[in-house]
Amino acid sequence: MYQVDVRRQDGVSDGHGSPQTTVAFSPRGDCYASGGYDGQVIVWERATGRPLWSARHVRLVNAVRFAPTGRLLASVSADKTCRVWDVTDGRLVQQLARQPDDLNSLAWLDDDTLVTVSQDGTGRIWNVPTGTLDHRTLFHSDHCMSVDFADGVLATCGEDAMIKLWGPDGTLRRELPQAGHAEMCRWSPDGQLLAASCDDGFVHLLSPTGSLIAKVGPYVAAVKSVAWSPDGERIAVGAYDSTVALWDVRSGDLLKRWYGAQFWPRSLDFAADGASLIVGTISTAPQVLGIGAIVASPASVATVIVEPRTPTRGVNHLTVGADVLVAGCDDSTLRVWAGADQPARTLGVGDGSLVNAVAVTSDDQRIAYGTFSGRLGIVDGRTGDCLVEIRREHPINRVAWSPSGSYLAVADYEGALDIYASTGADLAEHTSYREHGGAIKDVSWLDDDQLVTYSTDRTARLVSLAGETLRVFTGHGELINGGSVTTIGGRRVLATVSRDRTARLYDLDTGALLNVLCGHDESVKAVAWHPGGEPILLTGSYDFTGRLWTLDPTTWRLVSVEPLTGHTNAISTVTWYGRVAVTGSWDGTVRMWDRSAAGEPVVRELAVADIDAPAGRVGA
Repeated sequence: MYQVDVRRQDGVSDGHGSPQTTVAFSPRGDCYASGGYDGQVIVWERATGRPLWSARHVRLVNAVRFAPTGRLLASVSADKTCRVWDVTDGRLVQQLARQPDDLNSLAWLDDDTLVTVSQDGTGRIWNVPTGTLDHRTLFHSDHCMSVDFADGVLATCGEDAMIKLWGPDGTLRRELPQAGHAEMCRWSPDGQLLAASCDDGFVHLLSPTGSLIAKVGPYVAAVKSVAWSPDGERIAVGAYDSTVALWDVRSGDLLKRWYGAQFWPRSLDFAADGASLIVGTISTAPQVLGIGAIVASPASVATVIVEPRTPTRGVNHLTVGADVLVAGCDDSTLRVWAGADQPARTLGVGDGSLVNAVAVTSDDQRIAYGTFSGRLGIVDGRTGDCLVEIRREHPINRVAWSPSGSYLAVADYEGALDIYASTGADLAEHTSYREHGGAIKDVSWLDDDQLVTYSTDRTARLVSLAGETLRVFTGHGELINGGSVTTIGGRRVLATVSRDRTARLYDLDTGALLNVLCGHDESVKAVAWHPGGEPILLTGSYDFTGRLWTLDPTTWRLVSVEPLTGHTNAISTVTWYGRVAVTGSWDGTVRMWDRSAAGEPVVRELAVADIDAPAGRVGA
């Protein structure tokens, strides 16, 4: 019997507070499960769409999968655990925790055996009733992202551009080199085809011997998820262009496409009867899509628009101008504070997609924003009127004004940096930079002639306005999430933060490494130097905490570190409002940490979730 018997949590969640990262239908199709950035696992009744029960990890959930009989549900998380739940009542029946890094995915072999794969590149085989490990380990040379099992064969894929096939006992049977890394792999129901979503813009269909049978696509945006219909004749594909598409496997024809500004298609799944698909969203619940009638001619395929539903209220990015603090939020709004004691103005700027990036000019006159759906816009900082709106192909990760407001830098998920010249209400293309080998997550302007970019390729780059690479900063072991630049004692100092849980400090002009700051126990998401030239660095992390690091500007050794605790979800963004540290979180709050008084900082909380969003869009 199972050795763990932990009582289920009291109460049932009303829904997710952050986007869902993973979804799955039960084998019988009467319910479905979701996991999210908020750490919740929720099981929903298919007939009514209401939550049946909810449970929690202490970090974001990366995958949920039902056991073959549907009696158990397993979830894996960035908290490095796999938890197994009784589907009937949500009782925790087992916790599996021996891998030292985030768990990314799992697959059941049978009701007693499952495999988990990890950010550390390994896969481990577990006996669920006893909680014990098999002695064999599956290995990739980089992050292992996905695993699936069918017809006696395990498939794994990862960021080492390799798909590997294993026996159920962990014996390596075949290695299949790929042109790029694969995000997800799924076997067809009969185990005769493996679908892998690859970063070349296609889903690859492979035979068990490794032969490439066909490609589904192409896609301009990143392909994130795949799912097979129960009869194996169709494949559903989720991409970061906010679409889910249904394809015929034999003919390669596109059969149906759905677009949802709130789609977050990191995961999708078919119901057992083949009548419905489920996809993750940035609203409070997953979206169930009815397949319905399929058109006879691919030429007549129209895109089905799925209207936005109740959004989550997470804060994705904060920026400051001369007097204002601006937040970009999950609910397609900007929140603008003209002082900590003033209520926020709410500007609806999107199409239902989350606002991922915001920037305000130094005179507070123009606010730029970018959304996950690729919308780039500028609004008047006084009236909220729409000045500019451009539709780009990829999710926008960052927008940043140059110090004079003459240029706007726009960085996206596909690794593009575009610099626009701004003349009042217009934007004109000025420079296009494509030297990074991954998504650009953040941008820092030094002056109107130079800026620094931060990328998932683990490098930061000093770039000229003309698009010339002036210096490359390396050393992080994982992707770089962001950075900040300051000048202290005549020295320009660059700080970068990474998924490797560290902040690294460099001399910007020589490239010399000054220090590595360790303390967060999850990915460090955001960073900002004190604006007054003091050697104080503010960081925020997926571990729900911020840190204030005080350094000796002569030796750059750490003098002290002050944890900032109280958020109930990951800190997604940090900034300074004057001399006050500010953190924003996916828990729907902005916290201001005033350290001017002696002793503990005075904390003021701005509750974004309590402010009603407008019904319409600004400028519409």
